[in-house]
Amino acid sequence: MLLFLGRTLIAPLISFHNTGKAIANGQRAAGLQVTCSPAASTWPAFAFGINVWYMQRELNRVTQAYPGATPGAQVPLAV
Repeated sequence: MLLFLGRTLIAPLISFHNTGKAIANGQRAAGLQVTCSPAASTWPAFAFGINVWYMQRELNRVTQAYPGATPGAQVPLAV
C-alpha cells in the first residue's frame, strides 16, 4: 500500500504540508515570527520543485536563531 501511495501525487503533498507545519512549529519554539506556511510548502512543488528551496530557507532561519550552538547541544526554547 505504501509503495502505491508513493507513486501518486497525494502522499508527497501530504508530506510537504506536514513538513511545513513542523518548520512553523520549530520557528515558534525558537521564539521567531512564524513565516513558514504549510500551504506555501506544498503548492510550489508544481513549479519546478521550488518548495524544497523554500522549506530549507525557512528552516535555516531557525538554526540562525542559535548562533554558536554546536551540533547536539541543548538550546533554550521560547515558551
